[in-house]
Amino acid sequence: MPASQILTKSTVYFISGLSADWRLFQVLKLPEGHAYEHVELLEPKSLDEPIQAYVQRLRHQVQDPNPILIGLSFGGVVAIELAKIIEVKKLIIISSLATHHALPEFYRVAGKLNLHKLAPFWLMKSVYPVAPFFFGVHTPLEKALIKNVILTIDEKLVRWSLGQLLAWRQEKPLPGLIQLHGTRDLVFLLCDRPDLIKVKGGEHLMVLHRADEISSILNKISANSKQMDKSVVNYNHN
Repeated sequence: MPASQILTKSTVYFISGLSADWRLFQVLKLPEGHAYEHVELLEPKSLDEPIQAYVQRLRHQVQDPNPILIGLSFGGVVAIELAKIIEVKKLIIISSLATHHALPEFYRVAGKLNLHKLAPFWLMKSVYPVAPFFFGVHTPLEKALIKNVILTIDEKLVRWSLGQLLAWRQEKPLPGLIQLHGTRDLVFLLCDRPDLIKVKGGEHLMVLHRADEISSILNKISANSKQMDKSVVNYNHN
């Protein structure tokens, strides 16, 4: 069965990271004929809103009863939490965290100093000149995109997201989780584990600069899912 026929059975829902920007997925080349949507991250009700309550407000955007979730960066954490309250056919995270143990130590140090709450927002946004190196973007178009994303990013969403990363307590990877991670990711350093799909030389935004390779991996995952389709993965804790 062609990969495109397999994917049409389920809608693919993309979930972006802190930028909440669908453009980060725009250069991926997925099989023709599949349905896809982008889950729009909402403004948190408060900086203390738990991510578990937050995803309850997102779940109505996932209309397909048998969806495929693909989360990028912080969007991977959101996808994992969504997969705990809805049935999913497949859960894929890219440049993200499978457990809280994978969060780099420098985030924890910054959290202890409350930098995610106290640092002036203009200072946070002023990092855009070094963002191409940090995130791994290379072409003029990619650099212009990441600059625009940083300069237009929502302050409340950023501060809340960073706080949720620090508070997240996921001890073990969810069963069936598929994780793609670059070996040169400087945002979330590679934390190796069994079944991790490592992309040699891949950086944090490899969905942009390695779009052909990431697309090929995703297409192979869909093509090899025929047997997996016989049973829907259910992480529903309700």
